[in-house]
Amino acid sequence: PVCLSDADTLRRVCFPTRPPDTIYRLIARAERLARQDYGLGVVAMLNGELVGYGQLTVWPRCAEISDLAVAESWQGRGIGSAILSHLLYVARRMSATCVEIGAAVDNLRALALYRRLGFHDDHRVEVTLDGAAVAVQYLRLILEPQQPPPR
Repeated sequence: PVCLSDADTLRRVCFPTRPPDTIYRLIARAERLARQDYGLGVVAMLNGELVGYGQLTVWPRCAEISDLAVAESWQGRGIGSAILSHLLYVARRMSATCVEIGAAVDNLRALALYRRLGFHDDHRVEVTLDGAAVAVQYLRLILEPQQPPPR
């Protein structure tokens, strides 16, 4: 799980263009969600080095994975897939029936990853980021109920 002491490294490695206070709020929100059992923020660590981040929020109608980021030097090595797989496992444990994730329509690499993991295009919205309009494609995955372990 993420903690506030990860903020500076997380900003440097995964979110270099975001202001520090934005990263602190992101982590504080993830910690609050975890305490209330409505989500979780996780960091990916390799050899003691923080290399990625992802966040799960469980909403009443559908869970959402957001702020998925992998350090540029570690991209393409399965870290994003591992973070997503872990967050999907947590979503199932929290009884979510579906999960949504979004990516800018020009982020073909992320969209390909999500589709490869079973997500399907659901809807598209236009948002304003840093003063510019960006089209975001949301994808959805219906979760199978978690089966209890065999006795």
